[in-house]
Order: sequence, then C-alpha cells, then structure tokens
Amino acid sequence: MRVLWPHNFDPAQANSQLFMNITSLGLRERGVDLHYEYLGNLRSIINLMNARRRLRKMASDFDLVHAQYGSACALATAAIEGIPKVLSIRGNDWNVHNDSISFSYFHTRLARGMTRWSLGNYDCILTVSRRLAADVQPFLRRSQVLTLPTPINLNRFIPYDKKEAKALLGFPDCTEKWVLFNTQRLDDPVKRFALAKEAFALANAKCGNLRLRVATDLPHAVVPLFTAACDVILCTSETEGRPNCVKESLACNVPFVSTEVSDLRDIARQEPTCRVCPSDPAILADNICDVLGYQKKPDLRRHVAAMSLDSVSDQLVSIYKSLVSQIRCSNGHA
Repeated sequence: MRVLWPHNFDPAQANSQLFMNITSLGLRERGVDLHYEYLGNLRSIINLMNARRRLRKMASDFDLVHAQYGSACALATAAIEGIPKVLSIRGNDWNVHNDSISFSYFHTRLARGMTRWSLGNYDCILTVSRRLAADVQPFLRRSQVLTLPTPINLNRFIPYDKKEAKALLGFPDCTEKWVLFNTQRLDDPVKRFALAKEAFALANAKCGNLRLRVATDLPHAVVPLFTAACDVILCTSETEGRPNCVKESLACNVPFVSTEVSDLRDIARQEPTCRVCPSDPAILADNICDVLGYQKKPDLRRHVAAMSLDSVSDQLVSIYKSLVSQIRCSNGHA
C-alpha cells in the first residue's frame, strides 16, 4: 500500500516532524510504502493553490492520502480526488486562543476555519483525544471521526530511579525536586510560560528545594531520561489536543499538574497524584506541593499503554486498509 502524507511541519526546525517520524517507523515495519510531502509556507493564496495542484498531480501514484494537520494543510490536501482521504486534527488546527488579542487570536481562528471548510472532503477524521472528537463531530456529515493518539515509544520512555536519572544527567548529588515544563517555543502564548513561572515561584516559596526544568530545544535522545528525572510535569496550556509531553511523562511514572485541557481530567479522576486545576497560579502551586508530598508512587504508565507504537500502528494500518477496500468495492474491484 502506497500512502502519501502531506504536511507543513518544517524539516529545518528541530523536532517539528518528530511525531511523524515515530509513527512512520511502525507503519513501514508493517509494509506501508510511505511518502512525506512537505507543502512549505501556505500563508499565501498562490502557495496554497500551487500545493493543491501539486498534490492532485501526485495522487495517481498512491492508494491513500493522509493529511497530517488541519488548517491550510487540510485545505490543500482536500483537492485530491479518486483515492481515500484521511485528516488528522491535532489541536492548534481546531482550538482557538482567547487569552489575548494577538497574532495567535486571529491565526487560530483562521486555522479552525480552514479545517472546518475541509472536513466534508475527507472519508475519515482522526483526532488525538476524545474531547477533540466530540468538538469536531457536530460539523461532520458523511465522514467518520475516530480517536487515535500520537504514539509513544514505550521502549524509550521508561521509569527511572530519580537519583540515578539525575546522576546520569550530571547532577549526582542533587536533592532538589524537579518540576518539568516542556514546549518547543517559550513565546507560544497558548503554552502560557509566564503562568508556569509564577506557579512555580509560589510552589517553591511554599514547599522549597524545587527547580524548574524547562525542556526546550533538547536533543530528542536526551528527552526520555530528562523526563524520567523529573518529579512532576506542569502543563499550563490554554488549549491542547493531547499534550505529548504529558503522555511521555506518564510513561515514565511522572505525575502531572495541569490546566483543564484535553482528556487529562479522565486520568486525574483516577490518580491522586495527577491534578487538573483552574488557571490560577496559587492553586497550581498548591497542587504541585501536594503532588510532590505524596508518598505512594502509583503506576501511571498504565494510562498510556494503549498509545504504544505497535498499538497505534496496527490501528492506523487497519483504518487505511478498510478505506482502500471500501473505495475498491465502490469502484467494482475485488
């Protein structure tokens, strides 16, 4: 099966294609002939129209196309005809920024609009969380919507003894509790790093001996150990599809304190060391201290077991085969 993946994640930006690279490993192991197609900057009408024409020409060489993001990527890929089309909606291509009247305020609304305009052209919509699926569902007519998270490499994100992990990172005598904050861009207003810093400062004043560890532009080879060395992850995002860094932390048995995003409340209801809070720095700080003071270390990894690379790859291949089979049957082929 030949599958085309159009996307607009700049290969020159560190880790921008990381989630695709991880997923592609599982698909290629299962015999899928996969082709990435970087669409470039789609912020002009001319570039968008050129991308649509390019994809239409390419389509005849493939059995299925899977747009890796909504927004302009979805709009460009929607031009393809004659083969099954899948669209993944990941969060920022649907959720909107409301905290400030800024570039992100208008950009997220335009992105959501383009995603919505494209939905009817796809045979299957994949969302990374159930919450996102519920938001998208009312705007669909014929397409099916399924929840399929981005996979985690559970062979790399594993629990470590905290002292051992910190020693391996060059902090052999460290007694501090580490609070992890993970984002690709600290100036991204959706991630609200200022809120995280304020919450951390209050937590440190209350329970002491803490260090804020910011994972930005880390080599990906270091990220699993860095994550496992931390004692809690702090997520202060305004919106999220399904935060990969929180899933990876859970795989390392690292609990979270988070604002109300994605499906995290489902986990927090089951785990006393995982908290979902209002976007209030004092409340976030109190919960950080509570979590760090919790003595029993529960098995948080179980919440991401179904997000393994093997599980997600098997599901995705099954979806692809079903769609290709349906199109062949409708065209009168066995």
